[in-house]
Amino acid sequence: MEALEQFKQFLDGRGLKYTREREKIFQAIVAFEKPFDVDGLLFYLKQREIKTSKATIYRTLQLLQESGLLRTISLSPTDHRTNLYSLCGKYRAYDHLICTGCGKVTDVEKKQICDSCRTITQDRGYQLESHSLRIFALCPECQKKGLTVENCR
Repeated sequence: MEALEQFKQFLDGRGLKYTREREKIFQAIVAFEKPFDVDGLLFYLKQREIKTSKATIYRTLQLLQESGLLRTISLSPTDHRTNLYSLCGKYRAYDHLICTGCGKVTDVEKKQICDSCRTITQDRGYQLESHSLRIFALCPECQKKGLTVENCR
């Protein structure tokens, strides 16, 4: 099922409407090729003269998360207010390298990680649906600038 149809069905099941604002926000999210933050989404919408509030964006993001269409990427192991968002598909792996210096997020697709997750879940009688791994490290660019792991904490 297409993501848009899935979102419409989710809203309908909750007795909510697929409004024009939700449509514009959803279309903007689909246009992002990389993870985005709320301010980036709001800026994108304003550039296209689409008027909406941050509150509406947050509510729509929450609905998209509840529908299983959107994932959250926490940029900090302790501060969950610094999140990025990205559309997702079911049964996918979400592994990221997150720079503790500049916050850059790099997707990691490694078969070995997926194989390990399958083995771990199967050994314990679980059925793997998806997994998420966040690796916090210092990117090469920040290292070149003289940043160290110690001064990024």
